[in-house]
Amino acid sequence: MKLYNFPWGPYPRRLTLYLTEKGIADIELIEVEFPHQPELWPEDFLLKLSPAHSLPILDTGNGILIGQSIAILEYLEERYPSPNMLGETSEERARTRELVAIFDEATSFFGLWARQGSRVNAERHTPNAEAASIGAERFASKLRVGEAKFVGPFINGSKLTIADCVAMALIEFADQFYGVPVPADCGKLAEWYSRLSNRETMRSPRYPQDMLSLAYGLPEQTQIFL
Repeated sequence: MKLYNFPWGPYPRRLTLYLTEKGIADIELIEVEFPHQPELWPEDFLLKLSPAHSLPILDTGNGILIGQSIAILEYLEERYPSPNMLGETSEERARTRELVAIFDEATSFFGLWARQGSRVNAERHTPNAEAASIGAERFASKLRVGEAKFVGPFINGSKLTIADCVAMALIEFADQFYGVPVPADCGKLAEWYSRLSNRETMRSPRYPQDMLSLAYGLPEQTQIFL
């Protein structure tokens, strides 16, 4: 199998965290340069692998390409069932999937805020204060739902699951790349994020400094404070 990915960004980062926590080492990792500039990707890659111009992409080795991060996570969980990162019972698996959906939706709303409100995206997306405000409000709302459903010490109980990887990828990206902290009324998530940030398997990626200097400080750029 081959995984086409890049080391930062909430969707690719989900896979990086999962593979590290899971201990999967037999998938070839191919890091793609210029992740936000598909026009600079090799032509054969663009045409054959990524018609949607997005990463990550998993080549399963049997002619199947999977181009959505959650589908990749579920596929790998079936291929590598141990250690279990979905849940031992039907109820646990359902809760994990519910929490994944909550933080996946939060990721989409954060993307709206960042695309429409940040300097780093101004050349690719027309700034729109109203859209940025909607994205920010709904991002925070989804985090508060995740806070309410938080079990502890991990998001869905005593074991780290796929939900932790999805949530961590988002919260880390928002905090470290855009300077958006966990909302003040999400104390359980804030403590969880601080604790997991110190895990050896969850060391922060390196962000491109030229992009970081433009992206950081999203709340100040949009005058939206959670």
